Amino acid sequence: MKSTIELKVGDTTIALTDDLTGVTLNPGMLTRNEDAVAALRDAGVAVSAALDMQPRMDDQGTYLNLVAGEWVSGQSGTLYENTNPADITHILGNVPETATSEVERACEIAERDFDAWRATSGDFRTKAMLRIGELMRDHLDGLCALVTQEMGKSLFDSKLDLLEAIGVVEAVAPQGASMKGDTYQDLISGLTMENRISPRGPAGIITPFNFPVAIPIAQIMAAIVTGNTVVWKPSHLVPETSQAISHMVMHALRETAARWNVTIPAGVFSMIQGDAEAGDTIVRHPVIRTISFTGSKAVGDKVGALAEGLGKCAMKECAGINLFYVHQSANIERAAKNFVYGKTITSGQRCTSIQEVLCDASVYDEFVAAVLRWAPNVVTGPGASAEITQADDSPDQFSLPPVVSKEQKKRFLSIVAESKAQGATVLYEQDLPSVIERAGFFVPFTVLGDVDESNVLHSTEIFGPCGVVTKVSGLSEAIRIINTKTGIVGCIDATDKDASETFINRVLRTRIDDGRHGTGCFWATKFGGDRGAGSGNPALDEGMVDGYVIRKTIYRAYTPCDTQ
Repeated sequence: MKSTIELKVGDTTIALTDDLTGVTLNPGMLTRNEDAVAALRDAGVAVSAALDMQPRMDDQGTYLNLVAGEWVSGQSGTLYENTNPADITHILGNVPETATSEVERACEIAERDFDAWRATSGDFRTKAMLRIGELMRDHLDGLCALVTQEMGKSLFDSKLDLLEAIGVVEAVAPQGASMKGDTYQDLISGLTMENRISPRGPAGIITPFNFPVAIPIAQIMAAIVTGNTVVWKPSHLVPETSQAISHMVMHALRETAARWNVTIPAGVFSMIQGDAEAGDTIVRHPVIRTISFTGSKAVGDKVGALAEGLGKCAMKECAGINLFYVHQSANIERAAKNFVYGKTITSGQRCTSIQEVLCDASVYDEFVAAVLRWAPNVVTGPGASAEITQADDSPDQFSLPPVVSKEQKKRFLSIVAESKAQGATVLYEQDLPSVIERAGFFVPFTVLGDVDESNVLHSTEIFGPCGVVTKVSGLSEAIRIINTKTGIVGCIDATDKDASETFINRVLRTRIDDGRHGTGCFWATKFGGDRGAGSGNPALDEGMVDGYVIRKTIYRAYTPCDTQ
């Protein structure tokens, strides 16, 4: 197709008369004149609207849902305040507990459009999902600031979240084009066999607040790239971040579709705001064939049991009690520093955060003394403050921004108080300035000892910056305790590599660190809890798509022809 398009740059007019099919103009390269955009598209140039990630609210300041490509009301009377964790006077908006009828409508639209979406090519879906990674990289600073304002974590920690999300996209998105079935050798005459991959069906994805970008992006992408439609319920504590993700997903889909002249159905992706009620409706809806849940073990166990009882594929990531063994040969200074870091990064609100140190009795006093040397270097403040940024940049300091919500702060303080009342000894408790304590959801870095089996912290995941130090007789007892409790992570610090290798071989955890702090994950690697801490589904590498597909084995009979 030949077209003549004139582009005016300053006082210069440029005439384009060549075939423009396949050329892309990025947002910002031309004035948004509808006639000009239409002419360019007619000529084969892909032109998309600029990405707008502004929060979508109604006139009362209540966040909207995204259903079938439209921003719509949740139609609910129940609201949750979205508060800046570092400044309780800063109310960002109200989050609806979306009405059951609206959740059901989103699920039914996902079912309606499933066949149309699965009919698109895997290559197209890969291109669209890779575009999400590009958008996150293009808007990295703004997204980091948004996550910090809404969830509370430091800007450094928010950047880790975004970079993990980008890395997972780059690792997993290619599966749309590269997933393969199998062919089998002829087992008997007149029979050929093969295995093909198909999407499972509409997926319900429920995600937490602590990694409000990386976890949702990974699961949404894994579902969409394999040909499934998605109904996503993010944590009600991060609505603006969730809306930003929704903007990017839809922008990437629409832009890629325009570029490659692909028609996509409206119900590929929907985002529903709310908490338990909205999540329960998604899990129970009969058209939802796959459930992905990331959150607390108590809720995850209920979700998993319900979903599996309804015949759905249930993938869950829940965590539990993560433990760190300090061997008698440990590098004590390194171990102590790693423990403090692991308890303060994300304010202890990671599924990989260490809760308890099992310390050989012979080095217990030395380890506690080292922890007490490092503990005063914990810096508390707003995640976007200069003090917190400086602490993140320093090799000898630790940043401790607020926890995510009033409820999380109350729960943390209540568990610590209960543990003390049950006989726990305070080894260290940070003295927070009253002005900081009153300003937001700040809690003190705390280390406790003498926590026995009757103590609440023996079996309750605190999900905050409180750690426990326990004496053990040696390697065997440490391994027994770790394998008895439920959790994702088991760490060891030992210069005796026979001890380290024995620990690595015998500990039954899916994440084991040797000489490290146990938290933080690299994309394109295996990650995911098992043995009660999750369902064993990988969550960071290409294998995570397996939960969203079915594998069909085809038996094809034929009569061999006589070729003689």
